[in-house]
Amino acid sequence: MTYYEQKAKLAYELYQKGLPFQKVYAAVQKGDKFLVLKIQDKKFKYSLSGGGIDEGEDVETAIKRELMEEMNAHVEFVKELDVIHYVHTWRYEGKEFDVDYEAHIVLVNFLSFAKKRKLGLDGEFDNKNVEIVEISKEEMLNNVAEFVDFGVKLD
Repeated sequence: MTYYEQKAKLAYELYQKGLPFQKVYAAVQKGDKFLVLKIQDKKFKYSLSGGGIDEGEDVETAIKRELMEEMNAHVEFVKELDVIHYVHTWRYEGKEFDVDYEAHIVLVNFLSFAKKRKLGLDGEFDNKNVEIVEISKEEMLNNVAEFVDFGVKLD
């Protein structure tokens, strides 16, 4: 089963239970810049790193794990900036359904990269041109969906 098939299955299970898909995303501050993912073929030029909150995890534990998986980065949790809600349409086993999402947007400080530098775990970034880039606060506020579409504040 591919990474996205696994995600679709999880989304379907949550949908059947009437539960939201719990996510966490980080504004990763490195000095006066922010580390973000630059991913081709997205609505916005940049994307926050993050992902699902696993059963038994809190927001801080989940974002530290996700940033290690996606950016191979060690970080220090600073604070939660906002919680946003949205709906995403999925397809699984021939069924189309809408899943409610609850996404925690957090601020973390970059500490260091781990020795390994492979981006994305378990095929998450297969067939995508993904790189980690540094952008200014202004670029973050104007070019990342959570800040533009949901009005999340960095302060």
